[in-house]
Amino acid sequence: MTVRFREYCYGDLPALGGLYARADSHDGVARALGPDAADELPLFAFAPRYPLGLERGLTREELRSRLGSRLAEVEQMVLVAAEDAAVDACVTVFPAGSESSWMLDWVVDPGKRHAVELDGIVQAGLDLIQNLASKGTRRVDNDAAALRAGGAPAKCRVEARGMREDGEVMAGLGRAGFQAVRTFVIMACQLRKTPGACEAKKRVPEGISLRSYRSGDAPHWIDAFNSSFSDHWGGFSYSDESWDRHAASSRFRKEISVVAEAGGVFAGICHCAPSLKPREEGLAHLHILGVRPEFRRLGLGNCLMVEALSRLRQNGFHRVELDMDSLNSRALPLYEQLGFCEQEAITIYRRELTV
Repeated sequence: MTVRFREYCYGDLPALGGLYARADSHDGVARALGPDAADELPLFAFAPRYPLGLERGLTREELRSRLGSRLAEVEQMVLVAAEDAAVDACVTVFPAGSESSWMLDWVVDPGKRHAVELDGIVQAGLDLIQNLASKGTRRVDNDAAALRAGGAPAKCRVEARGMREDGEVMAGLGRAGFQAVRTFVIMACQLRKTPGACEAKKRVPEGISLRSYRSGDAPHWIDAFNSSFSDHWGGFSYSDESWDRHAASSRFRKEISVVAEAGGVFAGICHCAPSLKPREEGLAHLHILGVRPEFRRLGLGNCLMVEALSRLRQNGFHRVELDMDSLNSRALPLYEQLGFCEQEAITIYRRELTV
């Protein structure tokens, strides 16, 4: 049976909430919305890894504050398979930095998985990306001139993800031309088992001090982040505008965002936020841990994490999660030493798409 997808409209919002709630109760994944969450838009996960920085569970109000007039544009990146008043499946796509790099994601009602084929889901997402990317290419990409002149067609990169152990997703994406390229491990620890802040302060290298993020820190924070992650896979960076949107979010908490300052320069940063999991109170997510290249191998990452974990505990959190790139083997001993254990692993798949 072929399921037809159509563009999302605002009237789909309550039904989307029901879809995500059913998916959560079935899979236990961190992406549920209650069916009565009528003003929430469940779009994207993994913020702030991707420049839009959108997460499942953001309210429409928060999205509007981040995106302004771009909200309508973002909503065009969502497809739904709807029958009567229910949504059986949702496909989301979004540019990861530019029209030449895209992410593809989906959620299916657990009771309808026999009827909503993965091949159709993936193809609907690829068709939408091709449509949106071709419009972007004509607008901003010099390759459009080459196309009109009979040159080579433009290419864009598409990434999708699935649980590491999910053979069905691996096979379906393989049929669509995707290949596995990387795995990210979700780790968690109980905060009652982590070292206290006094331990962090004992180990801080001479000339460096730890403190909370303050108003006015944005330029130093952006510079530290971009320097710390300049060699990171994906090459993500913050601009003044994107950081201002992030820092203006109601989930940004200065008291649990730590900086390591060295003579007016931010040597390292550690940013935590309340988790979006609606059914686990007291859960935080460690979003960012970065140390400038010139300050590495001094134990500063450990100091930042211990300080951040202590602040989380003081502010009423009882558990914290983080995402770790499985190829970042140097970070694993640090996380394990602090009590983090693997919860699940997500594999990233990639293919090229001709626009």
